[in-house]
Amino acid sequence: MRRHHVAVVSAVVWAAVLGTLIFLPLVRATGAAGYVDGRTNRPVILDRTQRAHPQLQYGAQVEPDKLARVIVQKKDPAASAKAIAKTVGKAVLSEYPMTGAFVLEIRQQQAAALANHPQVRYVSLDTAVRAQAIDVSSLKTVYQQTLNIPQLWNGTVPVTGQGIAVAVLDSGLNDAHRDLTTGVMCVTSNTDNADCKDPNGHGTHVAGIITGNDPLGRYIGVAPDATVISVKIGNRFGMSKESDLLNGLQWVFDNRAVHNIRVVNLSVSGASAVSYISSPIAASVEQLWLNGVVVVVAAGNRGTQTSSQMWYAPGNDPFVITVGALDDNATVGTADDSLAFYSSRGLTQDNFYKPDIVAPGRKIAAPLAGSKVVQAHEHPTQIVDTDYIRLSGTSMASPIVAGVVALLLERYPSLTPNQVKWLLLQTMTSYPGQADSAGVIDPVAAYQLAATGPIGAANQGLTPSSQLDPASSTVQTGSSYWESSYWESSYWEASGPDGAMLDDPSGVPYDPTTDPNFLTELNATPTPTSTPSPAYTATATPASTPTATSTLNGTATPTATVTPTPTPAATQTPQAATATATPTNTVP
Repeated sequence: MRRHHVAVVSAVVWAAVLGTLIFLPLVRATGAAGYVDGRTNRPVILDRTQRAHPQLQYGAQVEPDKLARVIVQKKDPAASAKAIAKTVGKAVLSEYPMTGAFVLEIRQQQAAALANHPQVRYVSLDTAVRAQAIDVSSLKTVYQQTLNIPQLWNGTVPVTGQGIAVAVLDSGLNDAHRDLTTGVMCVTSNTDNADCKDPNGHGTHVAGIITGNDPLGRYIGVAPDATVISVKIGNRFGMSKESDLLNGLQWVFDNRAVHNIRVVNLSVSGASAVSYISSPIAASVEQLWLNGVVVVVAAGNRGTQTSSQMWYAPGNDPFVITVGALDDNATVGTADDSLAFYSSRGLTQDNFYKPDIVAPGRKIAAPLAGSKVVQAHEHPTQIVDTDYIRLSGTSMASPIVAGVVALLLERYPSLTPNQVKWLLLQTMTSYPGQADSAGVIDPVAAYQLAATGPIGAANQGLTPSSQLDPASSTVQTGSSYWESSYWESSYWEASGPDGAMLDDPSGVPYDPTTDPNFLTELNATPTPTSTPSPAYTATATPASTPTATSTLNGTATPTATVTPTPTPAATQTPQAATATATPTNTVP
C-alpha cells in the first residue's frame, strides 16, 4: 500500500530513511553518511551520489540476500534492457519502452552494481501502489480520527501496517467474519482446543481493532493491512490458565522470524501479584522484547482504589508498553476527554509507575465473533450493525497502540522495541484532567519524530527478569517456574476477559460452563461463506501427510508452512503515584 517514488530522491525521503538510523560519526567520502542500524547494530553507509534509492542501499547492507523487485530507469531508452539485466545475472520481468524503464527481481546486494552500470539512470523499489486512499467518510468510530490516524493512512508515504505481523494472544478468532477474512491466521496454544474458534468473542474484537477492514468502510482497524496472528490461549469456553499464556508467548518467540512478528498484543493479566523479577510471564515478555518484538500490554480494569492494582504481570513489567484507557466521549475533539474510571494506574511493587501511555478504550466498536459467544450474552445491548459490538476496557486501548506500532514499523523497520517505546513516550500529548504522567498516544507526532530524529532509547538501566539468561536474553531452562505443574490451577475468573461490566449497566454476567446449551449453540452458528484462514491445532496429523512439528507444553502441534492471505537517548523514570485499586482476577 505504499506509493512508488522514482528518480529524484528528495530531502524529505532522505530524512524519512535516515530517521530509522542512529547517527555514527564516520569519516567517509563526500556525499556519504555513516549510520548504525538500530536493530542489528551494523554500520550502514547511505550515499547520495549512488544512483540507487536509499531504501535499497539500506537493505543491501542489512539484508543483502533478500529478494527485491526493482524498477531500472535507463539513460538511453534505446539501450538494451536485456544486456543490462545480464550484468547481474537476471532476466527482464517487464519492460516499458515509452519511459525507458524495466523491472527485475534482484538480491538487494546487487543494487549497487546495477546502479553503477553506465546505461542506468536510477534504481528504485517496485513498491505497492494504492489505487485510492482509505475512505473515512463512512466511519462510525471516532477513535481513529481522535488520534489522526487517517493522516498516516493517506499521507504522502501511506502506512497501513503492510508487511508487519502482530501476534494477539487471546480467546481465539472468528476468521470467517467478513472484516477478518484476509491478512489473518490462527494458532492454538491451549491443549483443550480442537480449533481456533472464539467462544468468548474478546479475541476477535481485539484483532478487529488492529486490522479489521469492513467492506462498507464503517469499521476500520488501526493497521488494516497488517497481518494478525491469533494465538488462542483460551479453552473451548474461552477461559485460560497462565500456563496457556506462557505456551503462547513461547510459540511467538519460536516463530517470530518465520512470520515477521514484530508486535505482540496482550489484553490479558495474570491473577497473582508478583514482582516482574520473579514472574515467569514477565520473563517471557522480556524474552520477546530483548529479541526485537515490541510487547504492548493492557494496564487492567482494576481502577484506583488500593495500592496494588498494578502488581500483576505482564502489565507491571517495566520493559513493555503498558496502556491505560482514555474515554474520548465518542467525539473527535479532545476537550471532553478524560481517563476512563476503570483504567488501572499506580506504582508496581518494584516502584515503577504504570501505565506508560493511554489510548481510547471506552465503547470501542469492532467485529463480533458471533451471536452466541460470551460477549454477546453479556452485552446484548452493545451489539451494533448485527456483526459488531461496543466493548470497554484497557483491552481495547492496548490493540490501538499495537496497531500504531505496526504503522511505525512498516515505514521504519529497523526500530528496536526500546526506540519504539521512546518515540511514543516522547510524543504523547496531555488531556483534560490528566491524572498522571501517562499522556495520550500521538501517532502522527511519533511518525514525524522517527523521520527526523535523533531517536533515543527507553528502558536504559533496567534490570531484566532473573529468569533470563544474561548472555542470550532467553529464558533459562530448568527453572521451576516454567514447570507446567506450577500453573495447574486456573487463576483467571470464569467470566473470562473483561469479566467486569465496566460501564454497561445492562450487562449480565454469563458463565458458559453452567450453560449446557452453550457449546451446542456456539457450534451450530452458521459460518459465513468466506474461506477461513489456515489454523494450527493440537489435533493429530494423518500419517500420509508429513509435516514439521513444534512442541507446546509437551504437545506436538503441526507447523506446516502456512501462508496468510496477504492484503493488496532517554531514560524512563518511575514517578510517584497518588492514586491507588482492588486487585481482582479479571482479564483487562
